Amino acid sequence: AMHVLATQLATLEEADAAVDLGQSPGEVVVLSFSDSDLSALAAAWREEADVLPTLRLASLKKLRHPMSVDLHVESVVAHAKLVIVRGLGGLDYWRYGFEHIGDAARERGILFAALPGDDRPDPRLAAVSTIAADRLARLDAYFRAGGVDNLRQALRYGASLIGRDLDAAPPVAVGPLSTIGDPADDSADGRPRALVVLYRANLMSADIAPVTALMQALDAEGLAPLGVAVSSLKDPAVQAPLAALLAGRRPAIILNTTAFSALRDDDTTVLDAADVPVLQVVLSGSAREAWAESGRGLAPADLAMNVVLPELDGRLLTRAISFKEEATADPRLEFGSVRHEPVADRVEY
Repeated sequence: AMHVLATQLATLEEADAAVDLGQSPGEVVVLSFSDSDLSALAAAWREEADVLPTLRLASLKKLRHPMSVDLHVESVVAHAKLVIVRGLGGLDYWRYGFEHIGDAARERGILFAALPGDDRPDPRLAAVSTIAADRLARLDAYFRAGGVDNLRQALRYGASLIGRDLDAAPPVAVGPLSTIGDPADDSADGRPRALVVLYRANLMSADIAPVTALMQALDAEGLAPLGVAVSSLKDPAVQAPLAALLAGRRPAIILNTTAFSALRDDDTTVLDAADVPVLQVVLSGSAREAWAESGRGLAPADLAMNVVLPELDGRLLTRAISFKEEATADPRLEFGSVRHEPVADRVEY
């Protein structure tokens, strides 16, 4: 789901301009392409702000231009004790940044962990890092497992690497499927059940405001909402537990907020077994202003991932109920999380 949550927020014109993030130095710096990584890290740091080292977070989407990288390395990275960069794809995706930070880290004795943002390890990222292989692997494992709890332990582990007297629990894998609401409640008070499907990555970065709003609205309409968070509808590990959940809970309708097509080799999807309408609900990866000002409405990436491909599965398109919005920056982190912000009248629809 990472590539979904990492949808480009800025327009191309903005992305190509050099920007100065204007941050002051911190002991630990984490850069990632994934909004969910950054949101979860911010939430994790706040839970133990009194014992953790100072932290600076930034999105790689804002550090595309070489001059932006130069400025950030000079003003923030070069003064850190530990720098973690989680790219998307391997070294080539953000090569200038990885190599520039690697040079600064070697020159100044900074611990630098270059991590792949997906499940494909790139030995060149390990080579550009300045941290022992076992430590790099452990940091990588925290980010792969994901979620606020694991990333809080990652920050504790990072703190121990730079001399803080903190212990860290090992990463804990989170299952491919989890539910929101009471899955054991078979009765649903006699109300028809509405199943809301969402990405686990949204749940784990505490970024589910649109889904919460949707479930509250369904409840107000006399339906019994049950949220189910999945890594992806196509994940083989999701198929059996989700099929069992559909059989046991027998939803009257399904509202799906995950992107892409979930068609299997036999042209069915795991949701077909419910034999009920599947409504496609769009959590847009764009800003609301961009959508409002566009003659086309949704951006091409949103149209492809959330409209065209889901229609192959026979899902019924509804509309976008949320847009990405950058929260007011937390002055302690000098960073504002980019989150899914629901729009009430579109949820109501």
